[in-house]
Amino acid sequence: MENLYKNEISKILEELGKELDISRTQYEEVVKSYETVGSWLADDTSSLKEFSPKIVPQGSFMLGTLIKPICEDDDIDVDLVCRLNKKPDSWSQRHLKQAIGDRLKEHGTYDYMLKEYDDRDYYEEGGRRCWTLKYADAAGYHMDILPSFANDGLTILLEKTFSTGSDLDTDNLAMRITDREKDGYDTDKDVENWLKSNPFGYAKWFFEKALLSTKRMFSLNESVDPIRIFESEKLPLQRVVQLLKRHRDIMFSSDKYDSENKPISIIITTLASRAYDKSENIIDAYTNIVRKMRGLIEERENPETGKLEKWVANPVNMPNADYVGENFADKWSYVKQKEDYFYLWLDKLEEDLKTLRNSQGIGLQFLNESMTDMYGKTVTNKTFANYAKISTIERHEGTRKMANKTGFLGAVGSNVPEHNFEGNNGE
Repeated sequence: MENLYKNEISKILEELGKELDISRTQYEEVVKSYETVGSWLADDTSSLKEFSPKIVPQGSFMLGTLIKPICEDDDIDVDLVCRLNKKPDSWSQRHLKQAIGDRLKEHGTYDYMLKEYDDRDYYEEGGRRCWTLKYADAAGYHMDILPSFANDGLTILLEKTFSTGSDLDTDNLAMRITDREKDGYDTDKDVENWLKSNPFGYAKWFFEKALLSTKRMFSLNESVDPIRIFESEKLPLQRVVQLLKRHRDIMFSSDKYDSENKPISIIITTLASRAYDKSENIIDAYTNIVRKMRGLIEERENPETGKLEKWVANPVNMPNADYVGENFADKWSYVKQKEDYFYLWLDKLEEDLKTLRNSQGIGLQFLNESMTDMYGKTVTNKTFANYAKISTIERHEGTRKMANKTGFLGAVGSNVPEHNFEGNNGE
């Protein structure tokens, strides 16, 4: 692939990534909403006030890899943690979770949101780990709030880690969470026996992989940590993860697949981060990541069954003498379809990326149709419309011309005619 074509297709993929982003307005609305929830949990009337509850973003919202759903009517899933830094000695996981749920129910609006699921058991108990606030359809999102416990030193450690890029052991950023399917949920009061979760350690690991230099990661907001300001520009790894997740969503929206068993985002993000080679060009980063992902899935012996299992290790919950580590692909061993679907998806990715890389000289219409199949009609057409506007501006400035040899856009060659970017395929 010639550099001219490579640069142009990377620009198109960058524009596509921007179309997958939620808007600045949506982003700020989400932040405002969960800050309001945090204030309710912690204000002077709250029975939780003495435990210093704090709402903390996690997952793709924190990593900058969140994408819009395929269907505009579907919700954006926002993952949050409600962290307490103290608890009564008598509290089990159930007590902590119910205390947070009870406080939410004292607020008329949040009580209504919890009831939106129209499931009495869910209203009383919440999900397996989280309480979910279903915002109005017009808002376009819901919030999964994970009750957790961590001592009050975590905030200081987070500030040190994310503002300076400290090489602090990520295990120190771990929290203990509630999980009603685990033994001791009702009775065990010792937080050391509770399930460990480390979204902040994972975020630190991700940004160390994503950053192109050793610059600071980001500064923490004084009241909500860690939260990044809205960013329209993303690092190449962030963009590739967005593209991977969108490709997955489009492929498994087909009726021929059971969407419940499609590849999960944490496996995609982990393998992509491990495979990323610091390429600044998106198509290079994308291609190299997809080429390496298959080989990064390990086989390990299950110490309980003695059988070999596929393994995608959590990079921050590392094994020790008493702990074998966390396997993000643990369900593959008993839901075979999850493993099969992952490899089918990799096969399709490799095929589709080969099509993109071999489209040089064929024309933008063919490229539009290929990307429509990969990412969906709506975002692809918007992407090419935006790309056309950029090209028009550059043509007027005399910097945008057609490369005679490649038949694609570049800085040398003949003048570029107008294009119709409509694709033929729907989502």
